[in-house]
Amino acid sequence: MTPRLTVVVPIYNVEDYLDDCLRSLAGQTMADSEVVMVNDGSTDGSARIARRFAEQDDRFRLVEQPNAGLGAARNTGVRHARGEFLTFVDSDDVVPDDAYERMLAALDASGSDFATGNVLRLGPGGALVQAPMFRKPMATERSGTRITRDWVLLGDRIACNKVFRKSFWDRHSFAFPSGVLYEDIAVVLPAYFLAGGVDVLSGPVYHWRTRDGSITAKRAVPKGIRDRVTAVTSVSDFLAERARERAGADSDVNWADARRRYHQHVLSGDLWLFIEALPDGDAEFHDAFLDHANSFAATVDQRVFDALPLHLRVKWHLIRERRMPELLALLAHEKADPGAFGVRGLRRSRAEYPVLTGGLPRAVATLKPKELPVTSHLTEAVWREGRLHLKGYAYVRNVPADARRKSVKAAWLRTGRRRVLPLRTRTVRMPAATYESKQGLHAYDWAGFETVVDPRRLLRSRKSGSARTVWKLEMGVFGAGRLRRAPLRLTGSAGAPAVPAVHYVDDSTRVVPALSGNKLELRVEPVHALLTGHLAEGEAVRLEGTLHATSNPPSALAVQNWHTKDVHEVPLRLVD
Repeated sequence: MTPRLTVVVPIYNVEDYLDDCLRSLAGQTMADSEVVMVNDGSTDGSARIARRFAEQDDRFRLVEQPNAGLGAARNTGVRHARGEFLTFVDSDDVVPDDAYERMLAALDASGSDFATGNVLRLGPGGALVQAPMFRKPMATERSGTRITRDWVLLGDRIACNKVFRKSFWDRHSFAFPSGVLYEDIAVVLPAYFLAGGVDVLSGPVYHWRTRDGSITAKRAVPKGIRDRVTAVTSVSDFLAERARERAGADSDVNWADARRRYHQHVLSGDLWLFIEALPDGDAEFHDAFLDHANSFAATVDQRVFDALPLHLRVKWHLIRERRMPELLALLAHEKADPGAFGVRGLRRSRAEYPVLTGGLPRAVATLKPKELPVTSHLTEAVWREGRLHLKGYAYVRNVPADARRKSVKAAWLRTGRRRVLPLRTRTVRMPAATYESKQGLHAYDWAGFETVVDPRRLLRSRKSGSARTVWKLEMGVFGAGRLRRAPLRLTGSAGAPAVPAVHYVDDSTRVVPALSGNKLELRVEPVHALLTGHLAEGEAVRLEGTLHATSNPPSALAVQNWHTKDVHEVPLRLVD
């Protein structure tokens, strides 16, 4: 009888972990599976453990071969696969017991070519934590999606959290490269682009063991960067070939654009991992990095470099000019002073780094508006004598505010697109702004401000007949030649003020301060009813109040039990 699922497990010298791995496969809630174990020339007791499982459970089969590496062992397992579906498990990892049942159920419902799911890191002692690289790709459940409308899936590039339809695998003749690291990339990413549909499960389907000495931890070696560039180049070549084949033909995929998007992902993701490792590498690794990174960079459209964020534009410029000492100095500077640079010029401001001696071309250093963001935080928000007093700080990041004359600010309330109420703002000294910036290059001591909101102005500006008006608090800071705007934020950090209480302007109107995300806004609302008194009458409570003018007065009052949260309606008697 043909099994529904074949699980391929390459095995090489993992006797300390193999039993846990195979037990997790034996305990899957879907029983209709086979496990093809490929002993890739192990020299420890791994083969003995695998043989025991094969003898005790007829779902397990053992295939022996001389050592040829992970990719070759997986390919051997595929040749022995009989299942309708196909998946891979590394022999030091663990699979949650219902993972395959959930993934096959998704594929049965959708008809997609493969399913993928979330991954947790398995640490010492069995601790499980979210694997960071899968947080965004697996944030939500999706059925039948495609990478060309779901580009975040470029970050999901391992094989072991996936179940493939075997007919899809065979149709495209997928095979893992042999003798290299990062063999998953050359299969998984083309599979994403070729799939007619992919199911994404946000729940964990794989526990990826953190192990000292694993290949993923060894980046600062020449083989690591060589094999990574080989892997990403194979995907780039695949996309280029598809673009040539589909040139002028009707297609639902713009393959040239897909290749540009992939190049951007490689520069900011795949190869960024090796940029981070440069301080830990020796001269041999540095030379290998420059050689292989530049071989890939030579295939990338200049527009892709131009679209990178500033810190990557600068680093890739240094890489392409082989300015390794300055690149290392820049990495050390950013570690000590994250995100800090100088700003020169007003109309077309440019970034300057104190550790760079060779300068930067205008195209690399010119700052885009979003690269000079406004930092604005409230440190105090309280009602005093019927007015809302606000205190905080605001500055353009990397534009010093170390003197009163260098800190020009304005605050206002906005509702809709055009209705604005300016607020009188006073600049004050606030050294905490510099401290909380976590920067050492610039001081923001005079970024502080104080302002006051009179709620009566909000009432006068409210549109007649409006049930509720929402006013957003915004801040403008003049820096690097222009006024830059940002919402006023009330963060949840230690020492941050609480959201101010509801304030009743009069018996018929109230102002409700609230957070939208972490942005403070003021909601002006009518008061429909006002409680004026209460009196105990035996086991009951008599409530008295006032209903404001309404064409359709209510006949009942909703009362909620604080303990049970149950809501009950009680009759309402209207009196003159």
